[in-house]
Amino acid sequence: MSFVTDIQLMMHGFGDCRRPLPETAAVIESIVHQQMTLFLQLATEASELRGMKCVGPEDILFVMRRDPLKLQRLIHYMGVRDLYQRTRTSTSGSSSSDIQDLASEAGGEISRKKLCINFLQTIDQTGQYEPLYSSSLYDPVKAERAFRLDAMTQGMSCQRYKEYCEARKASFCPRLRVNKFRDWLLGEESSEVKLSQLVLEMLNRLAYETVAQVVDLALLVKRDATGHTSDLSRFRTPTAFNPDYPCVFINQSGSLQEIGSGDDCSIGMDPITPSEVREAVRRYWANNSPLAPFSKIRSPIATRLLAG
Repeated sequence: MSFVTDIQLMMHGFGDCRRPLPETAAVIESIVHQQMTLFLQLATEASELRGMKCVGPEDILFVMRRDPLKLQRLIHYMGVRDLYQRTRTSTSGSSSSDIQDLASEAGGEISRKKLCINFLQTIDQTGQYEPLYSSSLYDPVKAERAFRLDAMTQGMSCQRYKEYCEARKASFCPRLRVNKFRDWLLGEESSEVKLSQLVLEMLNRLAYETVAQVVDLALLVKRDATGHTSDLSRFRTPTAFNPDYPCVFINQSGSLQEIGSGDDCSIGMDPITPSEVREAVRRYWANNSPLAPFSKIRSPIATRLLAG
């Protein structure tokens, strides 16, 4: 069971080349699986402290309580899911099964976003989570991603942009069919551990965000290796004579290159390599504080989570 193909699409959607390397996607898959396993373990410990037998959405939020920006992204995603379900209900005339499951779990008709906000209000003693309810916190990472991807897509043809949009829709649970994701996440324990539809939706989003963060970090490593002063320089589209059709274009170096419809990489991009991913993760988990030589060596995975 593997998500390598799906992760390749996600990597392209987050800024990698048109055909990401499968070996790089395999390395990212192992990192995401490791992180999600650890995250689920922490959520399980939180549920046991509450006296519950299974992980609930409250436990996911509790583990993420120290990162308001990622909490804001998750709450916004829950709001988008609510809007999507209401749209489906209004167009089909019948409520979907997952809305009914969510209502039964919460004890009535309640939205995903409202469920998250209600829990955060119960643990908010100083008002620190109030900006999350209206998505008013400035998210520099999200803004940088949007700027980078806008620069990357400016010169795409209609066909290439359509292909890119399909890559942007990739996730670990296409159309939230969670059975494969549950089996991949839990392995041999998939039949023993009970996770609700809502919890799997949240874990799916966190896994997606983990891929995004790994790609962000790997692109920084690639920028440092090439000596570019701007992270966006490698995404600038060269001057094209006919941007609506695969053609000859002038590269930034002044040389002529010919790009056909079957090119393996996006214009001017090299694929992210496994070594760049490993270096990116090593930097993230490294202890770079001034007192690092005098600190006790601890497992970095146990102290820092990519997802929370």
